[in-house]
Amino acid sequence: MAETTATTEECMANEIKGETWEVIQYLAMALKADNEGKTEVAQTLRSIALDEAGHGSRFKYLAGKIGDLKDEIEKMLAGEKEAVDGKHEGMKVADSDGKKEIASFFDTAAHDEARHAAMLQNLLDRYF
Repeated sequence: MAETTATTEECMANEIKGETWEVIQYLAMALKADNEGKTEVAQTLRSIALDEAGHGSRFKYLAGKIGDLKDEIEKMLAGEKEAVDGKHEGMKVADSDGKKEIASFFDTAAHDEARHAAMLQNLLDRYF
């Protein structure tokens, strides 16, 4: 076995990045498979993506990167709210570029982000 100079923390950080990329890649591939009528391929790719998400989240948890739960939810809430504005900006840019389908998806995603923010606020109100 080759000797490495990396720390456990560096190895875990690399895994978190790699697993995150894989989740997005597998889900994008699943969308393509769906659009090509390959349902079983899409389902398998989504299953793999969920496994990869589990790996990344476990590495992040084991690395001690999740602090106080209320604080973490508050940070995510702020991020979701900012994401609404960012996606609306992307929608405007795509629309001005004549990319209607992309603009429409930016709008849909902005609504999802707002829904996520409401869900997080509900958790804060109910449990913290």
